[in-house]
Amino acid sequence: MNSNMVLISEGEQTIFKGSFFTFKNKIKKIFFFIIKIIIFFVFISICCLILKLKLNIDHINNLSYLNKYLNQKIIDQLNFIEIKLQILEENQRILSNNRKIFTKYNNEFYYLMNSMDVLGYKKIRIGKKADGGYIILDDFRNIKIAYSFGIDSEISFEKELADRNIDIFMYDHTINKLPFENSKFHWKKIGLSGQNINDSNMKTLSELINENRHLEEDNMILKIDIESYEWEVFQYLNTSIFRQFKYIIGEFHISEINKYDYYNILKKILITHQIFHIHCNNCGGIIQLNGLKICSAFEISFIQKEGYNFTKDTNVYPIEGLDYKNCQEQEDYSYIINLFNKYEY
Repeated sequence: MNSNMVLISEGEQTIFKGSFFTFKNKIKKIFFFIIKIIIFFVFISICCLILKLKLNIDHINNLSYLNKYLNQKIIDQLNFIEIKLQILEENQRILSNNRKIFTKYNNEFYYLMNSMDVLGYKKIRIGKKADGGYIILDDFRNIKIAYSFGIDSEISFEKELADRNIDIFMYDHTINKLPFENSKFHWKKIGLSGQNINDSNMKTLSELINENRHLEEDNMILKIDIESYEWEVFQYLNTSIFRQFKYIIGEFHISEINKYDYYNILKKILITHQIFHIHCNNCGGIIQLNGLKICSAFEISFIQKEGYNFTKDTNVYPIEGLDYKNCQEQEDYSYIINLFNKYEY
């Protein structure tokens, strides 16, 4: 009986020992598992730390690059501003000199534009009562031919001349046909130039007069409206050609100081012709040139001096009944030009 009890105790002891070793192994496994987890999290933490350090370094590098870039941009902008200031100063110097030059002969230039009355002859308007009509004397003796440059769509002036049995040689390279036909109209798609150029669409007045066999003609009419290029034409035109025209009428544009020598070109025309009517072309209006107010375009009528007598013109322009509102139909009647007190606006 005691022997059996010992055996049972030994069995229980064996079972207990086996259970203990099993528990011990589980503890070891749990411990190593925890160690692995700790190592894993330590590894992850180290990786995150390294990545963060790398990002910080890249950020610092980027900031350094951005700082250098911005500094260079600021330097470039400052250099640009300095250059612009230098250009501005130079332009101001040039403008100041131009103004001195222009002002120096300003009064003389306007004095040349003073009109004179033609004794014994009345002024009349030919063409519509707006831009496109011109002032001429009521004297058409011996006039058989007229030249007209710059046609566009307005030919009321030419139509009235044709009604007076005058042949009009018309030129404009910017249109494809006339607004309407007339047996007295002779039109060509040719532009007017001051000098001979290698362009079949552009010819000088001398060339056209020669082509039309008008070299021996005189008492002709010249109407010119070619948007500032009239100065170039008159600059190179021989005085002998001027003498062929009883009337020279048209628009004279003044758009840029020093573009043309307006003063001396006008003096050249006045060798053979005298202004008998002038006022601002109202479509152009008043412009500022270096602080000076001036008409951007004048409508001027010249008469050949030979055979006429002149007296002081006491008119204040524009003259009601001859000069009309501008083409924009503004409320102002026109720009007042008192030629004997120079120009007052």
